[in-house]
Amino acid sequence: MRKSKNMARKLPEFTIAGTLFTVDGRIYEFRETAAPWNQISMDHFWEDEPTHILFDKQTNNIYTGEGSISDRPDHVELVVVPPLMELDPVGLARRYNVPDETYIPKHKRKQVLAEQMIGLQQNTRKHQKGKGIK
Repeated sequence: MRKSKNMARKLPEFTIAGTLFTVDGRIYEFRETAAPWNQISMDHFWEDEPTHILFDKQTNNIYTGEGSISDRPDHVELVVVPPLMELDPVGLARRYNVPDETYIPKHKRKQVLAEQMIGLQQNTRKHQKGKGIK
């Protein structure tokens, strides 16, 4: 289905404790949509099972402080993040250089791949010789 592993696409989004993140399974990263420099690595997230994280609502990132789950600060919330295969199946497939539809359940393939095509259409730019991007 895809022509190039670097082909542009519409990235999915996921809300963690009220903060919207862009999900990029290809590079294993959540990026805060409003502040893209704020990133959460997916290195310790499960691909096929939910992952439990302590999310710090002050930093909009993984909580790195001391303490147990039972005595965590009020601004830290326990969040269950769905499996990466559900959050960004196309990005995960591109990470492993397999066909885009590999991790998409059969009953969702048409819808998910159609959404990717919409993202491609939105990212299309007209190039003119010597004129740059318009």
